[in-house]
Amino acid sequence: MTLEQSAVPTFANHQTFHPRFGWIKKGYDAAVGNPNAFNLPEAPVQLGVGKNMVDAIRFWSTATRVVTRKPHPERSRVSVSVPTQFGRAFLDEECGLDPYMEDPSTLWILHWQAIAAETMLPIWRLTFNDFSAVEFTEDELLQYCVDEIAATTWQQPKESSIRKDVDCLLRMYTRRETRGRQTLDDVLDSPFRELQIIQPSPGSRNSYRFVRGEKRSLPAAAITYACLDYMSRDAGGSNTISIDRLAVDPGSPGRIMKLTAEDIVGAIEQSEQEVSGIKIARPAGAQQLTVDPHPIEVAREVMFEHHRKRRSDLWGAENIVVAGPAARQAYPDDSPERAVKKAQTKKTRRSSAKGTAA
Repeated sequence: MTLEQSAVPTFANHQTFHPRFGWIKKGYDAAVGNPNAFNLPEAPVQLGVGKNMVDAIRFWSTATRVVTRKPHPERSRVSVSVPTQFGRAFLDEECGLDPYMEDPSTLWILHWQAIAAETMLPIWRLTFNDFSAVEFTEDELLQYCVDEIAATTWQQPKESSIRKDVDCLLRMYTRRETRGRQTLDDVLDSPFRELQIIQPSPGSRNSYRFVRGEKRSLPAAAITYACLDYMSRDAGGSNTISIDRLAVDPGSPGRIMKLTAEDIVGAIEQSEQEVSGIKIARPAGAQQLTVDPHPIEVAREVMFEHHRKRRSDLWGAENIVVAGPAARQAYPDDSPERAVKKAQTKKTRRSSAKGTAA
């Protein structure tokens, strides 16, 4: 799968802000409350951030697939934001598996969803999926991305936009020295640094390295989830996929999460002990992941079982969609027309209540 097949050509839409603690949850909650929330003049006040940050929250909530954008039902040039089934499955206050993002697996799954095809982050896709260097400088990564984007048939962005994406990516995943007009908040405040998938190279300024293999912050359930989600979209409907594909194919968990085949096998074997319907098969010595009945259903069971260990209040898993193409779609009860009308009704009732109180 080429970059043009796996990504949409969006650059620097994050307004130079990497995702901050609470932003993705805040974006999801805003979309639940009112799909038009990000378009309102009072959005900065309601979200408690500056105007540019409102756009950044909407971008990161959409890029990580917890919300999706749909045409406004009444205004042709405006879009609204509605929760996805994936967002509801993880972040919903009533039925979400991890509504406050307390479990390390959730950040890893957001990382996976943001970069897996079809991603809104082409520079992130190039960096984690295609860039072969283990240790690199910022300039080396920038030049690689510039060259790869130039080789596409896309309308070419300015190099400054690609530079902003590279800068944002590195601030998102690793610590950097404060420079220019950056604040301490820019340096410290990124939840994705907890993944420790990119680290500064010791003894070399502006040099970094990918951390391959086992990571303390990466639970087996998150690896198994990514394998099942990948399988549901890229295995052509088969209930079997080779471990080699999961480790090295373009867009695979091995590339996006920087894992070896052994890491993947170990995670799946651990999941195999906790849920039914998943196993490692070894026909003729070749390792394969086999599921029954369907990877989406098994992914749901894996996630439910993982979160049930720390939460006794979880209800049954049969009503949530956590993986596969359907997970990225709008939750059925949240069509733009219904959601906008619902928000307008709530606003009218609040105004009426205030008038009565007065």
